[in-house]
Amino acid sequence: MLSVSTLCVLLVVHRTLADPTDFVHPDYVLQHIHDSSTDSAKASITRNAQAAAKSGPYSIVNSNGVTAPSGDKHDYLSWAPYHWPECDWCSTGRTHLVHSGDGGNGTNAGPDDPPPDQDLGPGEDTGDDYDYDDASYAQARSLHVDSILELASRHNRLLRIRRTAPKEESFSSSVPPATDSVLDVLPLPQAPFGTLSSMPTAGLSTGSLPTPTSHATSQHIAGSSTAPQAAVQTSKSSKSACTPSPTKSLPPSATWTTCPYVARDGQVNPDVRTLAGASAINNASDGFLSNVLASLFSGNRQYLKAAINILNAFFLNQDTRMNPNMDFGQVIRGPGNDVGTFTGPLDMRGLVKVVNAIMILKRSNGTDWTSELDQQMQTWMSHYLDWLQNSEIGKKARSRPNNHGTFYYMSISALSIALNKPQDAVNAMEEFFGTTFQSQIAKSGEQPFESVRTRPFHYRCFNLEGLIVLAKIGDYLGKNYWNTKTKYGATIKTAIDFTMGVKPGNEDIEELVPHVAAAMAAYGPSQAYTNFLSKESAQNQPFWFYDQPSALLHAPASKAGSSKRSTVVWGRGDDGVTGPVDPACPPIFQEHGRVEIDNGIFVTCQELLPAYLGRAEGAVDM
Repeated sequence: MLSVSTLCVLLVVHRTLADPTDFVHPDYVLQHIHDSSTDSAKASITRNAQAAAKSGPYSIVNSNGVTAPSGDKHDYLSWAPYHWPECDWCSTGRTHLVHSGDGGNGTNAGPDDPPPDQDLGPGEDTGDDYDYDDASYAQARSLHVDSILELASRHNRLLRIRRTAPKEESFSSSVPPATDSVLDVLPLPQAPFGTLSSMPTAGLSTGSLPTPTSHATSQHIAGSSTAPQAAVQTSKSSKSACTPSPTKSLPPSATWTTCPYVARDGQVNPDVRTLAGASAINNASDGFLSNVLASLFSGNRQYLKAAINILNAFFLNQDTRMNPNMDFGQVIRGPGNDVGTFTGPLDMRGLVKVVNAIMILKRSNGTDWTSELDQQMQTWMSHYLDWLQNSEIGKKARSRPNNHGTFYYMSISALSIALNKPQDAVNAMEEFFGTTFQSQIAKSGEQPFESVRTRPFHYRCFNLEGLIVLAKIGDYLGKNYWNTKTKYGATIKTAIDFTMGVKPGNEDIEELVPHVAAAMAAYGPSQAYTNFLSKESAQNQPFWFYDQPSALLHAPASKAGSSKRSTVVWGRGDDGVTGPVDPACPPIFQEHGRVEIDNGIFVTCQELLPAYLGRAEGAVDM
C-alpha cells in the first residue's frame, strides 16, 4: 500500500494538470516560443508535461476488468455522475446511501456533515475531479481506511477520513492499488451488465450497497428542492415493494443492474471514479498538448517522444486504444439500462486539445509526426465525427440548449478542422451561434440554463469555457464570434462580466480566471479584468500563454476584429424556427413543456424566466 507521503506527492503532481479545454492558433505558438512575457506560463506547461510523461500513458481500458455492456474493453465506459441507487432490499433495518440518514441529506451523513455540494472540476459531469471533499466522505463513509487510500492512489487524491466506518457496512475499494494484486471476485447473478461481473470486490455488505435509476424514475426539475427522506426500514411483509435480498455479500455490479438509479443534481456518486475513462481522456489530451508545447519551448525531443507515446496508447495501441464512439458514455445504471446517454460526448471534450496539438506539430514540420501517424489519427477522428453526427446520442447532445450543446458544436468544429474540412467547421459554428447560442445569455449576462443548476457558478463558467473555445476556433478560421449577440442583445463578454459580479458562495471562483484572461485578450484590457487577474496569479497558469492578444487575429481588440462584425442571424437552424411565440422564452419550449438539460434533470420556461427578465439572485454590481 502507498504511504501517505507518497500520495501527497502524487496529488500535487496531478493537480498541476488542471487546465480547462482550450485552443490556441498554431502560428502564434511557433512565433512566440521565446516570448519572455509568458515565461511563467510556459514553465507551468512544461511541469505539466513532465508530470504527464511520468504518470502516463493513459487508457480508457479499466485495470479492474470492468467493460462496457458490449464486452469490448476498448469501448469507452463511464457512469452518469449525479445518479444514485435507490434499492429497497427485502431485509430488516437496512439503510441505503440514496436515502437520508442522521443528516437528512441523502448521504447517510451525520448531523454535523455538510450538504453534498461537490465540485467536479476539470472533469465536469464525468466524476473526474482532483479532490474528495467532506461530502464525498459522507457518501463513501463505509469504505475502510486502507481502501480509500487505494482509491486515492489510483486517482491521485488524498482522502481524509471523517470517522471510523462500522465493519458491517464496509467494503473494499473496487479499484486495486497499483502495487497489489486484483482482489478475488465473488460469483454474480445473471444481469444485463454481464461483463461488469469482473468488478473486483471483497466483503461487501448489502447494507452498504450504493443504489442506481432508470430514466423513468429520475425526472427531476432543476433548482427544486426535494424533501428529506427518512432512512428506509424494510420489512419481510413488503415483498412487492422491495428487491429480493441476497443471502450472500454482493459485488457492486449486482446493485448496478438490479436497483433503479435516481438523479440528484450536483451530488457526485463517488463510485463513478472507479472507472478509468473520464480521467484518462482529460489526462491524455492535456498531457499530449503539454508535451508538444514543451518540446517546442525547450527543443528537447524527449517531450515529443512522450507526447507520441501518450497519443499511441490512448488512440492507436491494440491493447490500450479507445474505439471511436461514446456508445456507453455516462450510462445511467439500473435494470435494463445498458446504453450511454446524451451527456456522454461531454466526456470527450478534451479531444479539441489533441486536434490543436496535431495542428501545431504539422505547422512545426517536425519529423516525429509521420504520415502513418497522421493517417491513423485521421481515420480515428473521421469515425468519431461520423458517430457524433449520426448516432442518436450525438443528435440529442446537439439539440440541448445548455453546455452539452455548446461542447457538442465545439467538438464538431475541432474535428472538421482536423479532417481538413474548414467550411464544415464554419457551418457548424454558424449553426450554433445562429440557434443554440441565441438563448444562452440573457440581456444582463446571466446564463439561465446554467444558473438554474444546483452549482450555478460552476455551470456558468463551464459553458463559458465551451463558448470561448468556439470563438477561438472561429477566430482561427477568420470569423468574429466574439461580438455575436444573442437575441437578448448579449455577447460572450456580457456573460463573463456578469459572472465576475456573481458571488460564488462555496463554489470555486478560480474557475472563472481563465475566462477573464481570454476576455482581456479578446476585448482589450480593463481595470476590472486587471484587478481580478492580479488576485489569482493568472500569469503563472498555462492558459496565460494561450490568452494573449497576439493569439487572436479577429477579436474585437485586434486591428482586423475591431471593424469586423459577425453576420450570424438568429433563426438559421435546420428546424426552420424563426422565433418563439413568447419572446421571453427560448424557442425550444415551443415544442417541449420541459427540457432535459442533464440526465433526468428538466427545466421549464417558467423556471428560467426570472433569469431572462432580470438579474439573478447572487449577482452584485461591479
